[in-house]
Amino acid sequence: MSGREEARARAKLASAMREHLPDTLINLSAAALIWLFGALVFLPAAGRIEPVVLPLACALILLIAFSIFIFKAYGGLRLLLEAASDVLAHEYIRWRKRTKIPVERLKVVVRCIVYVVAVLIVYVLYLPFLAAIHPSLAGLVLIPIVLWVFLMLLRAITARS
Repeated sequence: MSGREEARARAKLASAMREHLPDTLINLSAAALIWLFGALVFLPAAGRIEPVVLPLACALILLIAFSIFIFKAYGGLRLLLEAASDVLAHEYIRWRKRTKIPVERLKVVVRCIVYVVAVLIVYVLYLPFLAAIHPSLAGLVLIPIVLWVFLMLLRAITARS
C-alpha cells in the first residue's frame, strides 16, 4: 500500500512540476532580481542621495513590484510545496523503516513544516523593504506570522491519522 501511495505522490509531484514549475520559476526569478537590485543597490543608493523621502518612495515601488511577482508565483508554488511535502513524508517513512506515525499524519506535519519555512523565507525577503518604509512595520508584520506559525504547530500536533 505504501509503495502505491509513494508512486502516486511522486507522479503528483512530476505533474505539478510539468504544469507549474516554469511559470513559478519565471516569477520567482523576477522577484529575486527585483529584490537583489532593490535591497542591495537602490535602497542603499537612495539613502545616500536623500536619506528621508527617497528611501521611502523607492521601498514602496520595490515592495509593490516584488509583491506582484511573489503573488503571481504563489499558486504554483503552493501546489509544488504540497506535492513535495508528500514525497518528503514518504521518503522519511522509507528512510526510517519503522515509524509509529501514520502516513497521513506525517504528511500534515511535513506540509506544516514546509509552509512555515517558506513563509519565513518570504518574510526575510520582505524585511528590507518593510524596514525602509518604517522600522516598526517589520515587527507589525511579524506578529501575525508568529501567530500563524503557532497555529501551524498546533495543527501539526493535533493532526489525526
